[in-house]
Amino acid sequence: MKKILPFLILVLILTIIPPGGSSANTAVIQLGSDVLFTQFHQMIEDKKVGLLTNQTGVNGSGISTIDMIRRDRSVSLKALFTPEYGLDGRSLAEDANPSYLHPVYGVPVYSLAAPSPQLPNSVIDSLDLLLVDVQHTGNRHDSILSTLKQVILLAKEHHKPLLVLDHPNPLGGINVDGPVLEEGFLSPSGVDTIPLTHGMTIGELALFFNRQIGADVSVVPMAGYTRSMSFQETRLSWIKPAPQFPDLGSTMRYLPASLGEGTNIRHADHYSWIGGPGIDSVQYADMLNGSLLPGVVFFPEDRDTDGGVRMQIMDPRLFNPAKTGIYVLAYAQQLSHFPIPKKGSDAKTSDFDLRMGTDKIGALLESEKSPQEIEAEYAPQLAQFLSLRSPYLIYNEQPFFPTAPISIHLPAVPTAPTGEEPKNPEPPAVQPPQGKPKEEPANPNQPKIPPTVPAPAEQQPVPAASEKVAYLTFDDGPSQVTPEILETLKKYDAKATFFIVGRNVPGNEEILKRIIEEGHAVGGHTYSHDYRLLYKSKDAFFADLEKGNALIEQATGIKLTLFRYPGGSTNTVSLHYQDPKLYNKQQNVMTAIKEESNKRGYVFIDWNVTNGDARSNKYTAADAFAQIKQQVKQQKEIVVLMHDSSTKAATAQSLPHVIEFLQEKGYRFASIPTDRHIISTVK
Repeated sequence: MKKILPFLILVLILTIIPPGGSSANTAVIQLGSDVLFTQFHQMIEDKKVGLLTNQTGVNGSGISTIDMIRRDRSVSLKALFTPEYGLDGRSLAEDANPSYLHPVYGVPVYSLAAPSPQLPNSVIDSLDLLLVDVQHTGNRHDSILSTLKQVILLAKEHHKPLLVLDHPNPLGGINVDGPVLEEGFLSPSGVDTIPLTHGMTIGELALFFNRQIGADVSVVPMAGYTRSMSFQETRLSWIKPAPQFPDLGSTMRYLPASLGEGTNIRHADHYSWIGGPGIDSVQYADMLNGSLLPGVVFFPEDRDTDGGVRMQIMDPRLFNPAKTGIYVLAYAQQLSHFPIPKKGSDAKTSDFDLRMGTDKIGALLESEKSPQEIEAEYAPQLAQFLSLRSPYLIYNEQPFFPTAPISIHLPAVPTAPTGEEPKNPEPPAVQPPQGKPKEEPANPNQPKIPPTVPAPAEQQPVPAASEKVAYLTFDDGPSQVTPEILETLKKYDAKATFFIVGRNVPGNEEILKRIIEEGHAVGGHTYSHDYRLLYKSKDAFFADLEKGNALIEQATGIKLTLFRYPGGSTNTVSLHYQDPKLYNKQQNVMTAIKEESNKRGYVFIDWNVTNGDARSNKYTAADAFAQIKQQVKQQKEIVVLMHDSSTKAATAQSLPHVIEFLQEKGYRFASIPTDRHIISTVK
């Protein structure tokens, strides 16, 4: 017994310690896996699940989704599917086993690395749900995208629901550039008509791919993620998705270094060195640095008999991999005149053209066109893609907090051929749209606008004790949506309050003046609406707020006292961005801002009803109206949060229904007075 006891203690310790090391989670976002198990567990409960994953399929604490499911007695893991490099991300293609029984998990494992994997029908038919949890690398060549599309096709063929657990795009959500793949150049290294960098998460890509397939696809989004957030800002640990990507830097350098594959241009040192025969290293570095490519510098470096450059990324947020790759190739061609691969005698498309997604780039390089001319060639198709992808995006510039998985129900539609105007369907209905929502240094010379109470356009009476009042509020304008809202308010003789983002004022001054002339109130909503800047410090917040207020005063002549905090006065996202040298959880930046706000005489306004339009751009007028109907009970005063930014047309469409509903409930409408706090501390 004494000999067995230490062994039992060891077993107990290993049972307690989660796999994958420490469970300490420093991330500022939640991955799809986190959200699945904390919010949407019902999606997998009592289900027989087949999981596509590899070593990147983990939650924010590094615990694999495989282990999370195996510990969950309400879920039955029936099969594992793996992308290229296998379950551990180390297997070479020639060593990949198409199927085997996992020696520890006791479940069958099937490789989907082949272009057309053959799976027994009985495997898929035995499942209730297909689940996907993998990290992609953000570029079109990623073999994960081919595997993802295969799984969507399997889900369609076998009538199985597919659930994708979302991960960030390591190249960023706004990095969209490079030639758009043409229909005739589809291959495993390019499975859809997307550019070299597409700026989409794997969940958004699943929704985008499914537009042509029509499977039952849903996405469990990340929580707290924004479109412009870099991977570094998520504070997630990087797990290499493939042997050639040992760190995040190699993932970012891959495109610019590898676009020349199939030519004399080669790369080394995990894509940090690029060069080839006949290149003058110093001249090459001078040409690239002289182009002022964002976020990157180049150092001349010979390697053996080849000249080349060492690439160093200085600012990941600014770095543009696809653009950099075009310049790298174009200048290498001008210096060395390397031969461009052509179609073979068998009319087979060259690997170079397949990777480019077109044969036009090769022809332009052969003509020694400048990189600027090459960019101009594919710019129209890139603009078309941005329009085509828009309905399938989940995240915007406000932190996203889901309340349900995202799905888009559309009949499968063909992709518009590259070069033709895409015929976009109406923005698809998302079921349901849920969530929440460049740094400029504080300028000491920015004039401070002392807040004084302006004379309102129309004096608002103080509501009687028995009276019910609705304060309609619209954030983030003005935009082209605002005039439609103003027309509806005028039709119903309803007054409202508009919280203005200062950077939207230039060019929209007439809309702002109309708001005032028609008797509505105006408040500030900061200049940038950038959480990273605003909530860095008290001084940064007021520099930004007053910069926006100054633009509003210049357009209207009104000095503001009303304002609304981006994210609300009780937000916690500010904790992620506050300067740790100045603040902590107990003495946080929001407390400092509120104290300073009182000293300056400002009045902040929160809300107690919202139509939910801050949570996504994928919502309908019916969705927005339903949110309000659900939240309005018997409150005496309600402050209704809505938005009038350019992506909120559905809010304008829902407004007549909202007003009529509130009228039936006995509410009158008023703009928010500056002399009384209205829902200023409770949301």
